[in-house]
Amino acid sequence: MNHLWAANQLRVFVMKIDQLAELDSAELIERIAARETESVPAASLADELLSLDPVMRDIMNAARPGYGDYISTEGAGVNHLSSTYWTTDVKPWALRAIGIHTLGAEAREKLRPDSPDLVADQFHPWVWDAAAPMWFADSRQEAVNAAARSVNARLQQKLSRYDASESSLCREAFSLDPPVAGRPRLRFPGNRDSDTWRSRQQGGMHLGAGCFAGIRNPAAHEDGLVLTEQVALEQLAAFSLLARWIDECEAEAAPSTDL
Repeated sequence: MNHLWAANQLRVFVMKIDQLAELDSAELIERIAARETESVPAASLADELLSLDPVMRDIMNAARPGYGDYISTEGAGVNHLSSTYWTTDVKPWALRAIGIHTLGAEAREKLRPDSPDLVADQFHPWVWDAAAPMWFADSRQEAVNAAARSVNARLQQKLSRYDASESSLCREAFSLDPPVAGRPRLRFPGNRDSDTWRSRQQGGMHLGAGCFAGIRNPAAHEDGLVLTEQVALEQLAAFSLLARWIDECEAEAAPSTDL
Protein backbone atom coordinates (compact mmCIF):
# COMPACT_ATOMS: atom_id res chain seq x y z
CA MET A 1 0.00 0.00 0.00
CA ASN A 2 1.25 3.49 -0.86
CA HIS A 3 0.62 5.18 2.49
CA LEU A 4 2.28 8.43 1.42
CA TRP A 5 -0.06 8.81 -1.56
CA ALA A 6 -3.09 7.97 0.61
CA ALA A 7 -2.14 10.54 3.25
CA ASN A 8 -1.60 13.23 0.61
CA GLN A 9 -5.01 12.57 -0.96
CA LEU A 10 -6.67 12.92 2.41
CA ARG A 11 -4.75 16.14 3.14
CA VAL A 12 -6.11 17.67 -0.07
CA PHE A 13 -9.59 16.51 0.91
CA VAL A 14 -9.29 18.13 4.36
CA MET A 15 -7.95 21.33 2.80
CA LYS A 16 -11.05 21.53 0.60
CA ILE A 17 -13.27 20.99 3.67
CA ASP A 18 -11.51 23.90 5.38
CA GLN A 19 -11.96 26.04 2.28
CA LEU A 20 -15.67 25.28 2.24
CA ALA A 21 -15.93 26.24 5.91
CA GLU A 22 -14.35 29.59 5.15
CA LEU A 23 -16.82 30.27 2.31
CA ASP A 24 -19.85 28.95 4.10
CA SER A 25 -22.01 30.86 6.52
CA ALA A 26 -25.56 30.61 7.78
CA GLU A 27 -26.59 33.57 5.63
CA LEU A 28 -25.39 31.91 2.43
CA ILE A 29 -26.94 28.47 2.79
CA GLU A 30 -30.06 29.31 0.85
CA ARG A 31 -28.15 31.08 -1.93
CA ILE A 32 -25.69 28.20 -2.21
CA ALA A 33 -28.58 25.82 -2.62
CA ALA A 34 -30.06 28.09 -5.28
CA ARG A 35 -26.69 28.25 -7.11
CA GLU A 36 -26.74 32.06 -7.03
CA THR A 37 -23.75 33.60 -8.79
CA GLU A 38 -21.95 34.92 -5.73
CA SER A 39 -22.23 31.52 -4.07
CA VAL A 40 -21.00 29.38 -6.95
CA PRO A 41 -17.46 28.88 -5.48
CA ALA A 42 -18.87 27.36 -2.30
CA ALA A 43 -21.43 25.28 -4.16
CA SER A 44 -18.81 24.00 -6.58
CA LEU A 45 -16.48 23.12 -3.71
CA ALA A 46 -19.24 21.24 -1.91
CA ASP A 47 -20.00 19.31 -5.10
CA GLU A 48 -16.29 18.48 -5.50
CA LEU A 49 -16.17 17.15 -1.95
CA LEU A 50 -19.20 15.03 -2.70
CA SER A 51 -17.53 13.59 -5.81
CA LEU A 52 -14.35 12.78 -3.86
CA ASP A 53 -16.21 11.30 -0.91
CA PRO A 54 -16.49 7.64 -2.10
CA VAL A 55 -12.76 7.37 -2.83
CA MET A 56 -11.87 9.14 0.42
CA ARG A 57 -14.00 6.63 2.31
CA ASP A 58 -12.01 3.80 0.73
CA ILE A 59 -8.72 5.47 1.68
CA MET A 60 -9.89 5.98 5.26
CA ASN A 61 -11.04 2.38 5.55
CA ALA A 62 -7.66 1.28 4.19
CA ALA A 63 -6.07 3.03 7.16
CA ARG A 64 -8.43 1.32 9.57
CA PRO A 65 -11.70 -0.47 8.77
CA GLY A 66 -14.67 1.64 9.85
CA TYR A 67 -13.02 5.04 9.52
CA GLY A 68 -14.83 5.69 6.23
CA ASP A 69 -18.22 4.56 7.48
CA TYR A 70 -19.40 7.96 8.73
CA ILE A 71 -22.98 9.06 7.99
CA SER A 72 -23.86 9.14 4.32
CA THR A 73 -24.99 12.26 2.48
CA GLU A 74 -27.98 10.17 1.43
CA GLY A 75 -29.14 10.06 5.04
CA ALA A 76 -32.13 12.08 6.16
CA GLY A 77 -31.33 15.69 6.96
CA VAL A 78 -27.74 15.61 5.65
CA ASN A 79 -26.91 18.68 3.56
CA HIS A 80 -23.70 18.26 1.59
CA LEU A 81 -23.79 21.97 0.70
CA SER A 82 -23.23 22.93 4.33
CA SER A 83 -19.74 22.89 5.80
CA THR A 84 -21.17 21.59 9.09
CA TYR A 85 -21.51 18.06 7.75
CA TRP A 86 -17.99 18.02 6.30
CA THR A 87 -16.26 19.59 9.29
CA THR A 88 -18.20 17.70 11.97
CA ASP A 89 -18.94 14.27 10.51
CA VAL A 90 -16.16 13.78 7.97
CA LYS A 91 -13.02 15.78 8.78
CA PRO A 92 -12.22 14.09 12.15
CA TRP A 93 -12.12 10.66 10.49
CA ALA A 94 -10.00 11.95 7.63
CA LEU A 95 -7.50 13.40 10.11
CA ARG A 96 -7.31 10.12 12.00
CA ALA A 97 -6.70 8.23 8.75
CA ILE A 98 -3.95 10.69 7.77
CA GLY A 99 -2.18 9.95 11.03
CA ILE A 100 -2.31 6.20 10.46
CA HIS A 101 -1.20 6.42 6.84
CA THR A 102 1.64 8.77 7.82
CA LEU A 103 2.96 7.14 10.97
CA GLY A 104 1.20 3.79 11.22
CA ALA A 105 3.89 1.59 9.66
CA GLU A 106 6.69 3.38 11.49
CA ALA A 107 4.79 3.28 14.78
CA ARG A 108 4.15 -0.46 14.46
CA GLU A 109 7.85 -1.00 13.80
CA LYS A 110 8.97 1.20 16.69
CA LEU A 111 6.44 -0.24 19.14
CA ARG A 112 7.13 -3.84 18.28
CA PRO A 113 8.49 -5.67 21.35
CA ASP A 114 12.24 -6.05 21.35
CA SER A 115 13.31 -9.43 20.10
CA PRO A 116 16.01 -11.41 21.89
CA ASP A 117 19.57 -11.05 20.63
CA LEU A 118 22.04 -13.82 19.93
CA VAL A 119 24.64 -13.53 22.69
CA ALA A 120 27.78 -14.84 21.05
CA ASP A 121 29.83 -15.30 24.20
CA GLN A 122 27.12 -17.66 25.47
CA PHE A 123 27.66 -20.06 22.56
CA HIS A 124 29.20 -23.39 23.48
CA PRO A 125 32.89 -22.84 24.38
CA TRP A 126 34.04 -25.17 21.60
CA VAL A 127 32.48 -22.69 19.18
CA TRP A 128 33.04 -19.24 20.63
CA ASP A 129 36.52 -19.79 22.02
CA ALA A 130 37.65 -20.83 18.55
CA ALA A 131 35.69 -18.18 16.65
CA ALA A 132 36.26 -15.13 18.86
CA PRO A 133 39.79 -14.16 17.72
CA MET A 134 38.75 -14.17 14.06
CA TRP A 135 35.44 -12.49 14.84
CA PHE A 136 37.13 -9.58 16.57
CA ALA A 137 39.53 -9.36 13.65
CA ASP A 138 36.48 -8.76 11.41
CA SER A 139 36.93 -12.05 9.60
CA ARG A 140 33.51 -13.66 9.91
CA GLN A 141 34.19 -16.33 7.32
CA GLU A 142 37.27 -17.54 9.13
CA ALA A 143 35.46 -17.30 12.48
CA VAL A 144 32.84 -19.75 11.21
CA ASN A 145 35.53 -21.98 9.73
CA ALA A 146 37.48 -21.97 13.00
CA ALA A 147 34.37 -22.92 14.97
CA ALA A 148 33.65 -25.79 12.58
CA ARG A 149 37.22 -27.11 12.86
CA SER A 150 36.97 -26.95 16.64
CA VAL A 151 33.71 -28.91 16.77
CA ASN A 152 35.10 -31.48 14.35
CA ALA A 153 38.24 -31.91 16.47
CA ARG A 154 36.18 -32.38 19.63
CA LEU A 155 33.98 -34.93 17.89
CA GLN A 156 37.02 -36.91 16.73
CA GLN A 157 38.53 -36.70 20.19
CA LYS A 158 35.36 -37.88 21.92
CA LEU A 159 35.08 -40.90 19.63
CA SER A 160 38.84 -41.50 19.29
CA ARG A 161 38.18 -41.49 15.55
CA TYR A 162 40.75 -39.79 13.33
CA ASP A 163 40.08 -41.79 10.19
CA ALA A 164 36.85 -39.88 9.46
CA SER A 165 35.63 -36.35 10.03
CA GLU A 166 32.88 -33.81 9.63
CA SER A 167 29.70 -34.92 7.79
CA SER A 168 30.66 -38.58 7.39
CA LEU A 169 31.71 -38.88 11.02
CA CYS A 170 28.45 -37.26 12.20
CA ARG A 171 26.42 -39.74 10.18
CA GLU A 172 28.31 -42.65 11.72
CA ALA A 173 28.39 -41.21 15.23
CA PHE A 174 24.63 -40.63 15.53
CA SER A 175 23.61 -43.72 13.55
CA LEU A 176 20.99 -45.92 15.15
CA ASP A 177 23.10 -48.95 14.24
CA PRO A 178 24.97 -50.52 17.14
CA PRO A 179 28.63 -49.64 17.52
CA VAL A 180 31.21 -51.88 15.88
CA ALA A 181 34.89 -52.31 16.54
CA GLY A 182 36.72 -49.07 15.90
CA ARG A 183 33.45 -47.21 15.29
CA PRO A 184 31.83 -46.07 18.52
CA ARG A 185 28.54 -44.19 18.50
CA LEU A 186 27.22 -41.12 20.24
CA ARG A 187 24.15 -41.80 22.34
CA PHE A 188 21.77 -39.25 23.83
CA PRO A 189 20.57 -39.98 27.37
CA GLY A 190 17.03 -41.27 27.78
CA ASN A 191 14.88 -44.23 26.92
CA ARG A 192 16.33 -45.77 23.80
CA ASP A 193 13.08 -47.55 23.01
CA SER A 194 11.17 -44.27 22.67
CA ASP A 195 10.38 -42.45 19.45
CA THR A 196 11.76 -39.26 21.00
CA TRP A 197 15.16 -40.79 21.60
CA ARG A 198 15.34 -42.13 18.05
CA SER A 199 14.25 -38.74 16.70
CA ARG A 200 17.03 -37.02 18.63
CA GLN A 201 19.60 -39.44 17.25
CA GLN A 202 18.43 -38.83 13.71
CA GLY A 203 18.28 -35.09 14.35
CA GLY A 204 21.87 -35.07 15.56
CA MET A 205 22.97 -36.99 12.49
CA HIS A 206 21.24 -34.64 10.07
CA LEU A 207 22.19 -31.45 11.91
CA GLY A 208 25.84 -32.43 12.06
CA ALA A 209 26.00 -33.46 8.42
CA GLY A 210 24.18 -30.29 7.40
CA CYS A 211 26.40 -27.97 9.42
CA PHE A 212 29.59 -29.35 7.93
CA ALA A 213 28.29 -29.70 4.37
CA GLY A 214 26.25 -26.51 4.17
CA ILE A 215 28.18 -24.14 6.43
CA ARG A 216 31.73 -25.35 6.97
CA ASN A 217 32.50 -26.34 3.36
CA PRO A 218 31.62 -22.93 1.84
CA ALA A 219 33.48 -21.14 4.65
CA ALA A 220 36.55 -23.27 4.06
CA HIS A 221 36.63 -23.41 0.28
CA GLU A 222 34.89 -20.33 -1.13
CA ASP A 223 37.18 -17.32 -1.43
CA GLY A 224 35.78 -13.96 -0.38
CA LEU A 225 32.59 -15.35 1.10
CA VAL A 226 30.52 -12.38 2.26
CA LEU A 227 28.69 -13.09 5.51
CA THR A 228 26.59 -10.47 7.22
CA GLU A 229 26.90 -10.32 10.99
CA GLN A 230 23.43 -11.83 11.40
CA VAL A 231 24.10 -14.74 9.03
CA ALA A 232 27.50 -15.46 10.58
CA LEU A 233 25.96 -15.48 14.08
CA GLU A 234 23.24 -17.86 12.92
CA GLN A 235 25.87 -20.19 11.48
CA LEU A 236 27.86 -20.09 14.71
CA ALA A 237 24.63 -20.77 16.62
CA ALA A 238 24.01 -23.87 14.50
CA PHE A 239 27.46 -25.20 15.39
CA SER A 240 26.89 -24.25 19.02
CA LEU A 241 23.78 -26.42 19.16
CA LEU A 242 25.64 -29.26 17.48
CA ALA A 243 28.45 -28.89 20.02
CA ARG A 244 25.99 -29.04 22.92
CA TRP A 245 24.47 -32.22 21.53
CA ILE A 246 27.86 -33.86 21.06
CA ASP A 247 28.86 -32.77 24.55
CA GLU A 248 25.61 -34.16 26.00
CA CYS A 249 26.00 -37.55 24.37
CA GLU A 250 27.89 -40.53 25.71
CA ALA A 251 30.38 -42.32 23.49
CA GLU A 252 29.43 -45.98 23.29
CA ALA A 253 32.00 -48.49 22.03
CA ALA A 254 31.34 -51.99 20.79
CA PRO A 255 31.47 -54.71 23.47
CA SER A 256 34.91 -56.19 23.94
CA THR A 257 35.46 -59.58 22.35
CA ASP A 258 38.39 -60.45 24.64
CA LEU A 259 37.95 -63.72 26.54
